[in-house]
Amino acid sequence: MSGIFVAGTDTNVGKTHVCGLLLDFLLKEEIQAGYQKWVATGPEFPPADLAACLRMAQLPLVPELVGTQVVYHFPLPASPHFAAERAGTVIDPALIRARYQERLASHELLIVEGVGGLLVPLNRALLLVDLLGQLKIPTLLVATSGLGTINHTLLSLEALRYRDIEVLGVVFSDAEPEEDEALVEDNMRTIANLGQVRVFGRLRRCLDPAGARSDFAPIGLAIAKALGR
Repeated sequence: MSGIFVAGTDTNVGKTHVCGLLLDFLLKEEIQAGYQKWVATGPEFPPADLAACLRMAQLPLVPELVGTQVVYHFPLPASPHFAAERAGTVIDPALIRARYQERLASHELLIVEGVGGLLVPLNRALLLVDLLGQLKIPTLLVATSGLGTINHTLLSLEALRYRDIEVLGVVFSDAEPEEDEALVEDNMRTIANLGQVRVFGRLRRCLDPAGARSDFAPIGLAIAKALGR
């Protein structure tokens, strides 16, 4: 039994998209994979990230499983610590650990989606990356491919390695329909070299789910090999 954490360099960089594509790819490879998100924020229920991930993986949303797939959900779209406080509670890392172990035990590979960037607070005393460091889950980093990604990605890699968290590699995701190709190419090369990290590939912006799954196939294969699958 094993897990993989999908972290982002920031909010809205494509974590959910990558989680859904990876889940779909692994299931097609007959790997018993599952999904979990420790904290989701936003007014939609079931949480929008869960629904989007399952749609991309071509899986039904089962109401009875939502509580195990998403440990905490808060209606305010804000940092987890603040969204929890506004809901009148505090995020308990012990509950996250317990739900993680429960879900892990029922899957060959569990994909855990992060929330925002790595240094978001879960509560006033604990950062997301510090809980991740305690659990030592191998981490896949999702980064935007365009302007600004070098700084955000290298800082995220530094935060992971400072806590001895295994970095599987980076997937780049286009934020715009048309990115500057020369800039993207140099960003990917620079991060690979300076960050000493494996680059699994780049996902272009694609509104067609079938096209996105096709584009992801070589990335999924590279990730599966890195996981020893």
